[in-house]
Amino acid sequence: MRMTPVSRPVTACLLVTAAGVELGAFPLGRPSLLSLQAANAGSALFVASALLGCAVRLWTRPATSRSSGAAVRLLGLLSYPLANLGGSLLGMLFALLGGSFACAGRPPRKRPR
Repeated sequence: MRMTPVSRPVTACLLVTAAGVELGAFPLGRPSLLSLQAANAGSALFVASALLGCAVRLWTRPATSRSSGAAVRLLGLLSYPLANLGGSLLGMLFALLGGSFACAGRPPRKRPR
């Protein structure tokens, strides 16, 4: 049996991972201020962990890249009001680009024999 290589959305995975790390870096950068940040830090960490989960799903299941890409774009838009203006807009930009790349990627076509 011959195995065909799986086309993975590498660029989308890297951008979504960068978005998750960037959104989670600010609240975790100063743990002593977590009590002052309250709900804002909690929602930022939730969005960041959801983005990292989507990046793992994009990497492990490339066939579901369209649904994962749509979820990433929704999380990127939600990060603007929930996570410190989208992580100074950089995390939101990474998430929107990564979600767009994931939705644009297509699984490889099966060739007829």
